[in-house]
Amino acid sequence: MPVRPDSHPDAPSLKAALDSKRDLLERMPEPEIFRTHRLDAATAAGVVIGSLPRIAQHRDAIAAQFGREGAGFLDDLPIVARATLQANVELTASDAMSDLADMAADVAEEHKLVFTDAEALANRKLLDRSRVETGRPVQGYRTVATSTLVIVSLFREHWSAVRNKTPLTREDLDRVEKKAELLLQRLDEREQGSTRLPAAELRTRAISLLVSTYGEVRRMITYVRWWDEDADTIAPSLWSGRRRGSRNEVVVEPTDPTEPETPVTPIPTPGPMNGDGPFTS
Repeated sequence: MPVRPDSHPDAPSLKAALDSKRDLLERMPEPEIFRTHRLDAATAAGVVIGSLPRIAQHRDAIAAQFGREGAGFLDDLPIVARATLQANVELTASDAMSDLADMAADVAEEHKLVFTDAEALANRKLLDRSRVETGRPVQGYRTVATSTLVIVSLFREHWSAVRNKTPLTREDLDRVEKKAELLLQRLDEREQGSTRLPAAELRTRAISLLVSTYGEVRRMITYVRWWDEDADTIAPSLWSGRRRGSRNEVVVEPTDPTEPETPVTPIPTPGPMNGDGPFTS
């Protein structure tokens, strides 16, 4: 029995799968991006991944009829499905960190705690006032985080002299430092993301690629299983039982929901009934 691609030791991670497709997705021409019919990204990818073991059982028949091009679609399908899952994850993460106001407010409170103590120590000549002043808060998320790290660093540098003169503990410094560093990390990630394809557009393109790739596979399965009439059992439609109105839905628009516009060219093989079949004339 074929190994499930999501459990195979050589299967790429979700991130690796998407990274391998980023350039392709960023260059995807507009006519190949489906933007009207709705699909849930995670559900659609799940349907495909769940179908892979059944599809794999017909690989030899597909390769015999459609050659290397047909086999290539089968090889690419698990990567595209996993890339779609990761694109969905990245959009969710992007939404979660799009507003950093709460995180910045928390860091500002922590800054107030350590800066007030540092000022008190400077008044007692235990810390250099000029160095404390470099950590005075100013406007902006990044400067608040940086100022906080300046004060924490100053405390660490003089800890042996001030540890018995302040209610702060090493655990306090560790906590404050981690919060400030995390805020800087989120700011960096958000700024990096602004120079790349927006997460929502990336997911739309990923699911568009999934629809077209899976559509080609479904057409090939239909061809090789025409007389058995079980193609929909092997590779079910992505539109079967779809949910509507979900927050995670994206827009896709195939010409025909069950098949992509242009199939690969089969090698004609007579069918059992007068040579007729789904791709023969």
